[in-house]
Amino acid sequence: MQNNPQSHFNLDYQVKLFSEKGFEPWLTVAVSILIGALIGGFLSLSFTPIYEAKALVTTNMELRIDGTITEIMLDAQVNHIGELVFHPEVVYRLIETEADQGNALTLEDLKQKTRVERQLMNTVIKVKDPDPQVAARIASEWAEILYDRLNEAYLHAVLLSEAKLQYEALSACFTDALTVPKTFCLFLTPDELSKEMERLNAIILEESPKSLGLTLALNVSQYQPAAVPAQPLNFQRGALILGGAGVGLIMGILINEIPSKHKKTDEA
Repeated sequence: MQNNPQSHFNLDYQVKLFSEKGFEPWLTVAVSILIGALIGGFLSLSFTPIYEAKALVTTNMELRIDGTITEIMLDAQVNHIGELVFHPEVVYRLIETEADQGNALTLEDLKQKTRVERQLMNTVIKVKDPDPQVAARIASEWAEILYDRLNEAYLHAVLLSEAKLQYEALSACFTDALTVPKTFCLFLTPDELSKEMERLNAIILEESPKSLGLTLALNVSQYQPAAVPAQPLNFQRGALILGGAGVGLIMGILINEIPSKHKKTDEA
């Protein structure tokens, strides 16, 4: 049985770019890459430039030696600040503020153009927009609104914390009265004790949602408005140039290999 030589021409096929001597194949590839990169660069010019502005909200938290406030709790609280960036009250105030300036925004618009990051104790609000002035304005307004709402929530967190401490102390009167009675327990009748605990429980229920989950140890120290970005983001242009160069590389290899392959097939 004879083998058909045409069925085996691919077995000893070598890439022309690496098998042949001379600079011509490499020059073809280099020119193709350059042309592809230029095409990608020209295409990037047709896209609207996007600017990104950054505003900061700085928080501090007190670590205690007794372990009541740990680093894990600190991380959780700072991460929670980032979640509160999109709290309904904060977003609603921002949308209202922008609407007064003729810029109609929705929650979906804000989610698409905004990114929230944490940098140590800072919460960074990054806003993208074709207009650098608008990007800086939205980021600055957002940081200020969040800062004001956090300080407002902190006052409720203080009331909530004090009510919880008092409630726990009064609750101990029922369990410790027969063993080691506390001094303030001796001056309260059972009815007075029950009424006081009901009052504190009402405060806890009222202040809990207003505190937004903040704790007494958290301190919202300041916010930093965003500067107007001077340069647009360039990752879109870079990606298109890189993609064009990649396509040019493939085209350069094909230009070198297709004639060689046809010649090989004809000779077989």
